[in-house]
Amino acid sequence: MDCDIYSLPLFSGGDKELINNILQENPARHRLYAKGDIIALQGYVCKQLYLLCSGSAYARMVSEEGKEFTLDTLSAPEVLASAFLFSTEGIFPVTIIAASDCSIRLISREAMLRILKADQRVMQNYLRVISDHSMFLSNRLVEFALQTLSSRIVSYIESNGPITNLQETAFILGVARPSLSRAVSQLVAQGTLVKTAQGYTLSTI
Repeated sequence: MDCDIYSLPLFSGGDKELINNILQENPARHRLYAKGDIIALQGYVCKQLYLLCSGSAYARMVSEEGKEFTLDTLSAPEVLASAFLFSTEGIFPVTIIAASDCSIRLISREAMLRILKADQRVMQNYLRVISDHSMFLSNRLVEFALQTLSSRIVSYIESNGPITNLQETAFILGVARPSLSRAVSQLVAQGTLVKTAQGYTLSTI
């Protein structure tokens, strides 16, 4: 199994010879995961950068009360856990689960630090990746802290298209399926949503 890391925005424009030399001295590992496999567990030590080379994965948080919340879904090519690698605690605050069969390339923290020090372009890319993820998390916080469930449903459809699976959408939105079903039914009755062959979508009227 191979992974072209230069297809990832993180390494776009980087010095391939320099990066390859560093990775030869610090060989990266490759792993395959089947749909549903745990890639990284919440609370575990984060010592490597996870590069999602193919497939998709989602990040899930579990509260002390056992409530689950899907924070984000990522599709290849993408970087996982970019903001955790150099954090003070150095742990995964989320569990990362394979949403489909996927392949991961792991680069050690030491090798990544060497690359960042040696290649300014990759450093700039890394800062942008972290900043974009932080902005996304900020928007998610606003969405879940300030919006009603109805507003979150509308926002979800605007961003992801029709709701085709209520159970899956309830999991992503972090609510019980019955609560989502009631809210969707109310939005249909209000004329905000319509049920089509593709699923529940926004009304065009």
